[in-house]
Amino acid sequence: MVAIKRHKPESGAGDEIEGVDLLTAEEGRAYFDRRSRELLNISGDEFLRRWDAGEYGPVPDTVEGRSLGRLVMLMPFAGRTIA
Repeated sequence: MVAIKRHKPESGAGDEIEGVDLLTAEEGRAYFDRRSRELLNISGDEFLRRWDAGEYGPVPDTVEGRSLGRLVMLMPFAGRTIA
């Protein structure tokens, strides 16, 4: 599991969770871009541009649709809310 880390905790702050990797905002954007390239062979920025332009309608229950759905769920890693 991966989560975005908004700030650097003080040493020994106790916010480490076993099995969860915390990412900075920059690392989150890189993770989103990497997954976009793996799932759709386009950059994360290109996916967001197409999403904003309405090129992706309702996500169909197909193999490609599931890839889109996965990427939509990862949009917070790119600093975006799901609208």
